[in-house]
Amino acid sequence: MTGRDRLVASLAGAGAGFFGGLFGVGGGAILVPLLTQALAFTQHEAHATSLAVTLFTALSAGAVYAAHGNVAWSAGIVIGIGSAIGAPIGARLAHRLSARALLRAFSVFLLVLAARMFWAPAPGPPLVEGAARIAVELLLGLGAGVAAGFMGIGGGMVVVPGSVLLLGMSQQLAQGTSLLSILGAAPSGTIAHARRGAVRFAYVPWLAVGAVVAGPAVSWFVQRIPRVTLTRCFAVFLVANAVYSALRSRPPRPAS
Repeated sequence: MTGRDRLVASLAGAGAGFFGGLFGVGGGAILVPLLTQALAFTQHEAHATSLAVTLFTALSAGAVYAAHGNVAWSAGIVIGIGSAIGAPIGARLAHRLSARALLRAFSVFLLVLAARMFWAPAPGPPLVEGAARIAVELLLGLGAGVAAGFMGIGGGMVVVPGSVLLLGMSQQLAQGTSLLSILGAAPSGTIAHARRGAVRFAYVPWLAVGAVVAGPAVSWFVQRIPRVTLTRCFAVFLVANAVYSALRSRPPRPAS
């Protein structure tokens, strides 16, 4: 690893930490393309290494959300258990399946969520209570875990809108709870990828340095953003990721 690689890895980690703190996600949506384009990772290596770094993003940014009372601990633990179960499933799929069909479906899913959050940004009452709520939290975590293991993200793009729309959380509370739940998906998904030799551990400390510097700083700022504004910004973030996923799903052009 060269000095240039260490610097690029630290800056890439800072980018992941920035978006992780801003939107309560792991930052993999930003980190994966940076790893493949700037550091010449393979797609599988980028997904696997990104997932390892989300652990540090979630810990550092989540601590700030928790200090401001914006973590629903019981929900985050249940969602985290579901995501810990789903992440290895997603990791296995990533090594066995073509990503095109899933990316297309995921992009449509993100667009639907974005439209719902943009036009109705204020949290409503929870749709479920009691045992049904626990079941929804587990299923939400399972879906987030599969997405995390498959695409190298923390799963926040599933957990945050799900927590707002299904569980009636405010945007800041949903983002802080999402960061807590990532602590389930990140280790289990990383272990599953590591068993297949896909995690480039030499880069993880440098990526983590950037993430733990940027994540808490942005998280502190987020606590002061009006909830409606933050919700609509998150909706735009979902649209951007939907477009990126759709572009990635296109077949490569034939050589001329």
